[in-house]
Amino acid sequence: EQFMSEHGIDIALSDLAGNDLTTWTVRIFASGVDASSDFGRELRRVGAEAVELELWVGPEFPSAPPKVRVLRPCFQQGSFFVHAEGALCMEALTLQGWSAAMSLPQVGVQVKTMMGMGKGTIQSC
Repeated sequence: EQFMSEHGIDIALSDLAGNDLTTWTVRIFASGVDASSDFGRELRRVGAEAVELELWVGPEFPSAPPKVRVLRPCFQQGSFFVHAEGALCMEALTLQGWSAAMSLPQVGVQVKTMMGMGKGTIQSC
């Protein structure tokens, strides 16, 4: 938990009853994003408290990366590596770029870091 608070992220099972261990919710808090980055400026411009991601862990995890998509806020397609239906396009989430040593909290930090290096626009849904 200290790791996550240090990095401004939160991760939890999407199914609060704990019956489905394949779908997780990750929140990247705007307060933990560099305010001088385009990503930080956009989050603050639209008043977003956090970026909410959905991580789906398949049966081949950790040998293969989870599928990750942005649930909210809405991003202009291609902005900050976000594409159609909120899908994230990042090398670390491909078979070639994936490391089986990466934990789900580390995925959240990696996504936050990459989005922080991106450019783009957050738009209304």
